[in-house]
Amino acid sequence: MSQESLVNPASRLSRPVTASSHFGTCNHAHAPMLSVHAGVDSEDALVCAVAALKAAYETNATALEQAGEPLRSLLTATENSLEKGLALAEAVLEGLEQG
Repeated sequence: MSQESLVNPASRLSRPVTASSHFGTCNHAHAPMLSVHAGVDSEDALVCAVAALKAAYETNATALEQAGEPLRSLLTATENSLEKGLALAEAVLEGLEQG
């Protein structure tokens, strides 16, 4: 999270911000319990997204160490998808930070 976005509210106006999004429906069994708030600075939101992707990657890696086939193949595919998503998110974040 950049210090500028925390200290200077005007800096938030010059960059894109999040829209509202909901999650936590337990496969649509009930209304969403959680949400992403609208108006969050894009860089701040991306920092959170990178942290979530890193946690998912580590969780998947732990499961991969313990799994046998056929689950191991599925976890490897998930690892590849997480790796791509993480690399893309980190590249976008770095680009935002460089201005």
